[in-house]
Amino acid sequence: MNGRRRVSQSLFCFCHAFALAVALTVAGSAGGGRGAVIDAPPQCPDDGCAGIRCPVRDRDVCPLGLVPDACACCPHGLCGLGETAACNAADRPCADNLECVKTKDINGGVQYRCACKETDPVCGTDNRTYSNACQLNEAASELGNNGTQLLWMQYKGPCQSAPDIRSAPKNLAGSIGHTVVFDCEVKGYPVPSISWRFTNTDGITKWLPGDDSLIAIQTRGGPDRFTVTSWVQIMEFKPAVHTGNYTCLGTNSVDVTTASAVLDVRKMV
Repeated sequence: MNGRRRVSQSLFCFCHAFALAVALTVAGSAGGGRGAVIDAPPQCPDDGCAGIRCPVRDRDVCPLGLVPDACACCPHGLCGLGETAACNAADRPCADNLECVKTKDINGGVQYRCACKETDPVCGTDNRTYSNACQLNEAASELGNNGTQLLWMQYKGPCQSAPDIRSAPKNLAGSIGHTVVFDCEVKGYPVPSISWRFTNTDGITKWLPGDDSLIAIQTRGGPDRFTVTSWVQIMEFKPAVHTGNYTCLGTNSVDVTTASAVLDVRKMV
């Protein structure tokens, strides 16, 4: 009877490991440009399960949850590992929603690390933007370990945020007849729009470019996600017309943020 039980357990271990290997091979072929997903069969311990320490069924022990044990040594499974953790198909499995991906270290060697299957940012109930759902889950698990589960996902996408001027226009001294350029970089979500306002030395304010044929404005997305950059170019600086205060306004549905710079005449030495 004991012999039949050992045969049944061996068959179960083999079938479980084979099924996991097939699943990982399919995932690896669909991995795209993220790096190859681990596709080798799990290297189960030669001494059976004697050297495996199985976790108890407790989230304090496994904050990211339990995942199936490919070698069928642990009845409740093994602790799932978080992002960037070293992984393999046997005793170091990734947590739910992560996969074990082949990468290269700084010396060119091959290593396997857990990577999140989702790459889009999400907004947590703490109004922080997480680069993916896995990072939010890890942050939530740390709070859970402290006794209270306070964090979950509000919605997919970044949290709404007021425009933040990452690079403000600088004060300049222009040479008569030469080109002058102001730039402004703004980040926020929803992605802000940028407009420019000019106030001359008499205190008169107007929106740019207005009807000045010597002024051009260019705006493009980037350099980072949810960021826009804009330039004001004065192609031929005329002090009587262009001396004054230039204000960059970053605007979205949350708020308006401004930053200003002064254009003056370069003093001749």
